[in-house]
Amino acid sequence: MSPIPPGFSIVKLSGPVIITFLLESALFGVLTVQVWLYYQAFPNDRRFVKALVYFTYLLLLVDMLLSAIDAFKIYGSGFGDFSTLVSINFAWFTSPIMAAIASLIVQCFYAFRLHMFSKFRLIPVLIVICSVGVIISGFITGAFSLQAGDLTKVNTRKIKIAVAVYLVGSAVLDIIIATCTTYAFMVKDTGFRRTHALITKLIRLSIETGSLTALVALITVVLNLALPNEGYYIVPLHIMPMVYSNAMFAVLNARFNIVHGRQTYISSTDLISLPSNLHNTPSATHSGAVVSIDREMFSSAETAHPVEMVPINKH
Repeated sequence: MSPIPPGFSIVKLSGPVIITFLLESALFGVLTVQVWLYYQAFPNDRRFVKALVYFTYLLLLVDMLLSAIDAFKIYGSGFGDFSTLVSINFAWFTSPIMAAIASLIVQCFYAFRLHMFSKFRLIPVLIVICSVGVIISGFITGAFSLQAGDLTKVNTRKIKIAVAVYLVGSAVLDIIIATCTTYAFMVKDTGFRRTHALITKLIRLSIETGSLTALVALITVVLNLALPNEGYYIVPLHIMPMVYSNAMFAVLNARFNIVHGRQTYISSTDLISLPSNLHNTPSATHSGAVVSIDREMFSSAETAHPVEMVPINKH
């Protein structure tokens, strides 16, 4: 076994590495739950969206397996060997390259969502082009890291530049996406109570997910530049793929509602319900669809008085 060099603070490297493996496992568990909820709630989504979700999950599953192999080498078969601890192993792929692929998938999904909701064309195209440019810098970072082969030798100038371009570019793109999406949602706000509640929910979710991914990227850059000889930047860099994927799944799963839960928002689909005499009667047969519309009051800034919606025919 390779001994620890004199004066080397082992905890500054081994500590972030074990914390990274623990956080990755926790975030992958959250990701698995989100995929299961999506599978249960949205069987009629577009095939493109479903393929994107399941492909992203399989990609992160590969990432998790490679990280587990590295964890076993460091804290299992190679425990106590300094050369095994500082070895790149699969980190050149699971950190910059996998994070770049995940950010490309998520940012392209956000661009597609922005186009479908707002009918913008130029901005989504520019987002996709810039995201492709950012992913190239991520691949370059992974190639440089593989070439270095040692965690103590990745603090070279070219690697720092590649990491800064990749992470700062991702953060700027996330902020631009959140800003454009928020503006598009605000334009669609009609002022009606239920529509306003839905738009507010979407705006809040866009800001939260965009800010989270941008914050993780910026923290990685700051730690890498401010503390180049420490291993603290390893933690946010490794969990970036999980953070991006969980953010995208959170946006997709935000569409379903928990019935009779603690949430105060009521979906507009709750206005349509079956009459009480049809509930719990699976044997009943009817020639056509039976719908009853509950009495509902709407108010808008454009109307001087509230607008009442009542059923014309109770049957």
